Amino acid sequence: MQIHRSVSAIAAAVLLVGAGAAVRAGSLSSDLQIEAGQTFELGGGQDGGFAVTGRNTGSVAVLVLRKAEGAAAVAKGVIAPGDAVDARFGPGEMALLRNTSSTQMARLKLAITGDTASLGMTYSDNR
Repeated sequence: MQIHRSVSAIAAAVLLVGAGAAVRAGSLSSDLQIEAGQTFELGGGQDGGFAVTGRNTGSVAVLVLRKAEGAAAVAKGVIAPGDAVDARFGPGEMALLRNTSSTQMARLKLAITGDTASLGMTYSDNR
């Protein structure tokens, strides 16, 4: 399972980064998929803030959390299927997009703008 998560994180990074030109322009696009029981982690440690906008195109809700370095994650809201998201994150903060389902894949169409040049991306098990 660890190999699958690593491959998924790499695939997400490729989708978000694209050809690299989007990173320099400060904008990324993604058709993001989050496996059941998983959280997509975006950012953390970057110098500037960033925004995540888009829509939940799947059939399960996604919980959006903000996590500052050394602090506990704080819920910002839930994106129900079909709903839009417009969440802003400050310098150094991490966006956590948590699939609320233990059985179904979550799907989102997202745009990330702002300080995107050094955003890290990975997946983790829901906690």
